[in-house]
Amino acid sequence: MRYALVLAAGKGTRMRADRPKPLVEVCGVSMVGHVIAAVAAVPAVSRIVVVVGHEAEAVERELGRHATGTVEVVTAYQFDQRGTGDAVRVGLTRLPDLLPGVGASGAELLVVPADTPLLTTATLTRLFELHAAEGNAATVLTMELDEPDGYGRVVRRRDGGVARIVEQTDLDERAAATREVNTGVYVFDLAVLPSALRLLAPTNRQREYYLTDSIELLAQSGYRVGTVLLGDATEALGVNDREQLAEVESRMRERIVRRLLAEGVTLSHPSSVQIEARVRVAPGAVIEGHVALLGSTTVEAGALVGMGTRLVDTVVGAGARLRHVDAEGASIGEGAEVGPFCVLEPGAVVDAKERIAPFTRLP
Repeated sequence: MRYALVLAAGKGTRMRADRPKPLVEVCGVSMVGHVIAAVAAVPAVSRIVVVVGHEAEAVERELGRHATGTVEVVTAYQFDQRGTGDAVRVGLTRLPDLLPGVGASGAELLVVPADTPLLTTATLTRLFELHAAEGNAATVLTMELDEPDGYGRVVRRRDGGVARIVEQTDLDERAAATREVNTGVYVFDLAVLPSALRLLAPTNRQREYYLTDSIELLAQSGYRVGTVLLGDATEALGVNDREQLAEVESRMRERIVRRLLAEGVTLSHPSSVQIEARVRVAPGAVIEGHVALLGSTTVEAGALVGMGTRLVDTVVGAGARLRHVDAEGASIGEGAEVGPFCVLEPGAVVDAKERIAPFTRLP
């Protein structure tokens, strides 16, 4: 049995946003939406618990947009922000009562922050698989950074096993010297996690209950703690401020472009296009430079989206040709020709093979 817990209760004050941090968008989809999508696609995950707190109702409304047919998404409330350990403790209340005989059931819990939108299903699946193969009580997703400031450090024993994780604010000389850092992503054996959580104490500088302290408690108790090292550290980049948001968005755009190229879409100037995550472009379509495809836009096979075009929530039929078009909520039929320099207002419909003259505004 596999479950997941997404930590989405924080305020994110450094973002200086008018919405909760989990709802800040990366390429047109909220960060928590990206995380839910990646987690829901992991084989055998049956329930995702999202721990909410700051502006909980807004976050819950967003979660409703990402409901899946196979994975149940529920929420748990962390009213007082007392750290990640407390958040996980709250989240466990929304899981089935697995304590009797849980060791034989093989129940596992993935814990992932809501502000890591670049995480992939492949990485999370690999984390689960290694956790089970090694019989770990906990498995930590780690990465190596040349400049690890801001991240908790993974401190190992002489035999190479994990001894503890030390948060940035509590670093000692030994911990500060290591480049291996904690991504904040874990898989735990649910047979032992509740006991470790009960032993957490707010003895750190932040006076919070750190989930990372459970790693040291498990290791000291003789349980095996494993790690999975990310080959591409950028996948686990978190977002705490606008600079980090810009970096993550840039990498997400690059990922979208690479996927479309691999699927057979022609991008004549990939570095200049903006294509959001919910956009669908069929193989055989051609996207020229300085184009923005936003929202739930769909471009069918053989269509040409010419330079300077901006489409929002617009459907472009197969074989249509657009040049310098600005459209929102429009529908363009197969083989139609639009532009240059046309504006299609919300609800506008261009019939199949219709020709829209230059400098036309279509209501």
